[in-house]
Amino acid sequence: MTQKQIREISVTNSMSGRKERLETRSPGKLTMYSCGPTVYNLIHIGNLRAGLTSDLFFRVFMRAGYDVTYVRNYTDVDDKIIKRAKEEGISSEELARKYTVEVEKDYHTAGLLEPTHKTTVTTHIAEIITLVERILAAGKAYVVDGEVLFSISDFPGYGKLSGKNIDDLVAGARVEVREMKRNPLDFSLWKPAKPGEPSWDSPWGKGRPGWHIECSAMSSKWLGEQIDVHHGGEDLIFPHHENEIAQSEAASGKAPFVKYWLHHVFVNMAKEKMSKSLGNVLTAQDFLKTYSGEFARYLLLSVHYRSIIEFGEEAVDQTLNSLQRIYEAKQKACEILARPLLLEAPEWAAFRTTCEKTRKDIDDAFANDFNTPGALASVFILIREFNRIAGSGAQGGNEAARFFIEIIEKDLGDILGVGQRPPGEALKDLQRIRGARQAAASGTAAVSKEEIEALIVERLESRKSKNFARSDEIRKDLLARGVILKDGPGGTTWEYGNIH
Repeated sequence: MTQKQIREISVTNSMSGRKERLETRSPGKLTMYSCGPTVYNLIHIGNLRAGLTSDLFFRVFMRAGYDVTYVRNYTDVDDKIIKRAKEEGISSEELARKYTVEVEKDYHTAGLLEPTHKTTVTTHIAEIITLVERILAAGKAYVVDGEVLFSISDFPGYGKLSGKNIDDLVAGARVEVREMKRNPLDFSLWKPAKPGEPSWDSPWGKGRPGWHIECSAMSSKWLGEQIDVHHGGEDLIFPHHENEIAQSEAASGKAPFVKYWLHHVFVNMAKEKMSKSLGNVLTAQDFLKTYSGEFARYLLLSVHYRSIIEFGEEAVDQTLNSLQRIYEAKQKACEILARPLLLEAPEWAAFRTTCEKTRKDIDDAFANDFNTPGALASVFILIREFNRIAGSGAQGGNEAARFFIEIIEKDLGDILGVGQRPPGEALKDLQRIRGARQAAASGTAAVSKEEIEALIVERLESRKSKNFARSDEIRKDLLARGVILKDGPGGTTWEYGNIH
């Protein structure tokens, strides 16, 4: 049996700070772990970017030919969960289940593929306890009053991912100092139980896992002691991922725990990092309801994963305009595809060659550290050429149109999850979004398609009865609500205007 051909990929490894050629531990196979959300509330669009980024990696790896085993976790026991559960008057288990369901809804709406394994902390308590026992046996942890603490001093190389200096951290005012710790940086692997909190039996008494140990336990169970790719937000580099390295390598005695660390950066709202503490959070659920899963995918993936997304009116406008260009071109291609077969003009034959080149350019961009802006740039160059030839009246073009649609739906769409809807349906949805935004900007209520059409009929009747004042009033009212009426020989048509 011949070995499957794998496309070469380069990734930016946070450990080295350099772009590196991806070479997995087992040829043709790739293991990937992604830190998922802590389910104590609805996720925000920054969390959605995290999910979409890992989904992007998963799709690119599979397209490159890898057999991918992909694990994404849910943290379902945590201080934040316990606090929120008390506020809502329910158990922490019930709260975690409730918000896990909501996250799953958001992920489904945004079109995330199912990972190989979706894991939770509470279903891996046995594995966590075993891992803590191994760390203790290796002499890298100690027990004080039922709490198991990792000993930083016994793990040379701590700080190698974040580049942080241990002496500076110890001296820093941010470090929590507790007398029970041998070193202020020592972190909890197992916490003793507190009244009213979830707990499990362990060799050190009732308690629950520390935050960091969960990912080490879940990744080692499903992916092995050493994995190829670990993904998360840049805010997790320290201390979470730094601590994962320490405890995983201490337990296994093998290094490195992870070969390639991939980190995405933040979404900014009004030039500030989005966070619940700043109060500038937009929930993924609200965003997906207002726009769509495809819209979210384009907005959050069109910017390179290592670049900040400045979320605001400009980003939304760019997404609207870009999706409209894609679907208008696709609609035109569908019309050409439906035409009778004719002898193909030379322009279309040349265009098919351009399509071949574009397909390679898209693959090259995705293989170059997931360069989504580069892939999109190639597609928009192709769209411009397609529109030029289609507008010239060149004969034929059926096969060229078919190829063009395939590039939109498969080469781009299978990775970014955009451009795959019927164009008429998608363009109507974009019109809806434009109308809602125009109405919001003008301080008026959004106007539905049915209401617009009813007002057009009323306007026509007003003009027939020479009630021109009412006719003008309807036109001006719709214009104020973002709807432009156009009178022509075939009757009155309408469209949503630009918000600016």
